[in-house]
Amino acid sequence: MKHIIEIVMIILESEKRGADTQLQLNKVCELEDAFTKGFSKEEWREYIDLDNEKSQLHSLEIDHAIEITYKVCKELFNGR
Repeated sequence: MKHIIEIVMIILESEKRGADTQLQLNKVCELEDAFTKGFSKEEWREYIDLDNEKSQLHSLEIDHAIEITYKVCKELFNGR
């Protein structure tokens, strides 16, 4: 399963972003820039720590979605 997740992540990273994704990324960057404009060094450290933890959670959710997809496809294609 770990290898499948790695393959999917490599493919996702190598694909070009779609227009909708790029627009959403631009919105996020603009909002983040406005939100963090006056941050001190300590506030930046705290914000980066929070962002890292949110990224870890998102990665776990993606891994779980891939696992579920794999199991469903395996059952469908193996006739179970």
